[in-house]
Amino acid sequence: MIFFCVACFRPSKSRTGTFGREGTNCFWCKATSRDRAMLLNIHLAFFSKLLKNPKHLPKIIGVSDGQLIETILKKVYRSNYQNYHYHQAPKLDITQVPSDLHCSADIVSCSEVLEHVAPPVNLAFFGLRLLLREKGTLVLSVPHSDASGVHVEHFPELIDTELLLGENPKLVGKLSDGERVEFSNLVFHGGIGSTLEYRVFSFNSLRDQVLDAGFTKFQLNRNFKSFGIYWEKWSRVWTCN
Repeated sequence: MIFFCVACFRPSKSRTGTFGREGTNCFWCKATSRDRAMLLNIHLAFFSKLLKNPKHLPKIIGVSDGQLIETILKKVYRSNYQNYHYHQAPKLDITQVPSDLHCSADIVSCSEVLEHVAPPVNLAFFGLRLLLREKGTLVLSVPHSDASGVHVEHFPELIDTELLLGENPKLVGKLSDGERVEFSNLVFHGGIGSTLEYRVFSFNSLRDQVLDAGFTKFQLNRNFKSFGIYWEKWSRVWTCN
């Protein structure tokens, strides 16, 4: 596939057999289809807002953006972009957004985060909405099934959780009544002990969370083969307003 990469802004190609959401890597910068879909929608949102109000440079907040997306957005938007992290500075717990960040962004980028948030996950969706100014845009990527799929929540709401690593990793914790429970057969993204998967969204559950958080419109990005964005109708990048 020959395409124009919106990550490194160069004509590129991908080798046969690497197509898909996490494939179609750029020959130059190694950006995936998902990376380019996120960046394309951020670029479109930024310049759309800039055209409507040329005197105001839109501010972009990243919620644990990956290194490649963070590097590109810092290079293109400089001080108008700030990425926050859960475990390192600058820190942000999206379920408890501090008041000084309320209504501080015109665009929020959130990619591959919400499946890793401990329940109840609705707090994270409300947090994303709190970050945005009026008429702000959320660019969202999260693994989800198509419309025929079902939402899967791996764990109930627990307290005093602890992740025990070893030959057979376990998540232990307590239910609200104090009963101790443990879970095995855990799913990690990025290798054992990296980022624990708490859930798999369905299209319907993700839509409901977005609307319940106060967003009134959402749109799934379509395939753009000319930009190397091409995969099935699941886990697409969403833009929410």
